[in-house]
Amino acid sequence: MNTNTVCIFPDTMPRAEVLFPLVQVFEPVVYLRPMENDTPVAADLSPLCRKMVDRDLVRFDCPAPLLDNRDRFVQLVHDLQHRRDDYASQLSHLSLAGLGNSGKTETQASIISTLLKQTGVQEEQDEQRVMILWQARLLLKLGEIFDREQKDLQENLERISVREKGLLDELRKDNQQPFSLSKIITANSEKTDAQLRLLLKAWSRLFGLGSHPIASSIFITTSRDALDLLTEHYVENRGQTPIFQTRGDEPQCAGKNRGLSPVLLSHEKHPKKMLTLLLPGGRESDTFAEQRTAFRNDASDLIAAIHRLLENPGSLNEEDRSALNGTDCNWATLLEQHYPAAKNCRCTLSLYSLPSVNPGKLFLQTFGREEDNVEKETEDDGRIGVIFGILEEQAKN
Repeated sequence: MNTNTVCIFPDTMPRAEVLFPLVQVFEPVVYLRPMENDTPVAADLSPLCRKMVDRDLVRFDCPAPLLDNRDRFVQLVHDLQHRRDDYASQLSHLSLAGLGNSGKTETQASIISTLLKQTGVQEEQDEQRVMILWQARLLLKLGEIFDREQKDLQENLERISVREKGLLDELRKDNQQPFSLSKIITANSEKTDAQLRLLLKAWSRLFGLGSHPIASSIFITTSRDALDLLTEHYVENRGQTPIFQTRGDEPQCAGKNRGLSPVLLSHEKHPKKMLTLLLPGGRESDTFAEQRTAFRNDASDLIAAIHRLLENPGSLNEEDRSALNGTDCNWATLLEQHYPAAKNCRCTLSLYSLPSVNPGKLFLQTFGREEDNVEKETEDDGRIGVIFGILEEQAKN
């Protein structure tokens, strides 16, 4: 029944709030890994994620295997994680040295290049692609270390918050909101825009410059900024404004009237909003496998229609469209039967078709390029057309 896989970007580690809704419709869900044979350890995954991985609902692919250099990269990551004071000192000196450059400021990439060379990683026959891929792998691994430490911090803060609340309840004499140090720390621990852009650049370079292309043309993110940038680049390169047709048959520009159900336009140069699908939010459950199987059995015809649409955007008839869209449609009814809204939150998956593009080049040109124009080194893998999706938590009434 399921003939389409989806690839998540720029995440390299599974998250239950992303996986749980998607595996209701897709399997497997693909995550890129910085190196081959690099399945995340169980301790780094939530119990629900471990269940989905164990059931082969998740696949980990590496588009740029290190081969003989894998052990060297593993050692570098280990050193960065366990000898961070030594490396922090080196990076600090490199950054300060860069401030003295009169021509241009030293970039993050040049700092990492110097770090790689100090560990014995040299450019091979001046192949720029080799060094760029090392930088991308290292940035993604550093991102995973950051996420792991943020997760540990969050868990510790939650424990502190419980104790803090008890103390504040005893001290509070009125109805004013008490000062909470743990909430302030939590609010300041999210990824910054700069960190997200670095991850997008690293992920795009790993995907676009790798020697083993990932067999997927459907890419899903939880970052609205990432989707907007991809759409903007697509539009600029075609000199077009993405126009979607709403129920009222009035053309709407991208980013406006997102809640309206679109009618597909036939002009291939326009990005097309294919579908907005309601999905259940993830939560820990002892009956996950049984619930998912029951839902997919009852919704098998509708899931098949979704995959037909992804393979051929013009294949969805009005009967299927009405069964998938709207608060009272057949899809919504089945969701409520198997995943009651009182127990499961809701999220939406909005899917857009960008025809006549190469996915690897689109990612590189949008996120991975600098003055070096690395996308010129990519090889055309013959694929044209790509589908992007944005997974967002539905606002609570």
